[in-house]
Amino acid sequence: MIKEFKAVEHRLEYVREIDNVKWYNDSASSSPTRAISGLNAFDEKITLIAGGYDKNLDYETMAKPVINKVSNLILIGQTSGKIFDAVKQELENQQKNLPIYMCNSLEEAIELAKKVTRQGEVVLFSPASASFDMFKNAVERGNKFKEFVQNL
Repeated sequence: MIKEFKAVEHRLEYVREIDNVKWYNDSASSSPTRAISGLNAFDEKITLIAGGYDKNLDYETMAKPVINKVSNLILIGQTSGKIFDAVKQELENQQKNLPIYMCNSLEEAIELAKKVTRQGEVVLFSPASASFDMFKNAVERGNKFKEFVQNL
């Protein structure tokens, strides 16, 4: 039965709602194309937490979807600079603005997301990068995300 279907853990996994903001764990998103799919799954504006281990991927493909769907971009990890540069270039091309924040840890990113996300929006943790700069793997990364969100 479709009613009994549970999402796959770490793939657009609903974590909880806090102050009319829904939090989703998409830690399995380890490439820009997967992150774009995550962004496209929502109609609401998104605070996106992204970044991680650098596998030398091209982040330019993410820039337009981020600008179209995201209200706040929070970056962590080794790829934070690459994602920042790609999005900043596209913002300049489109003459648009988007708040972009750099954080030193996932926990710091989550705390910031709670502060900057408006009611009715979504917080999506969709790293678009591997986990190996801060975590053993995407499962550990996703579990940490869920733990930090549950403790908010």
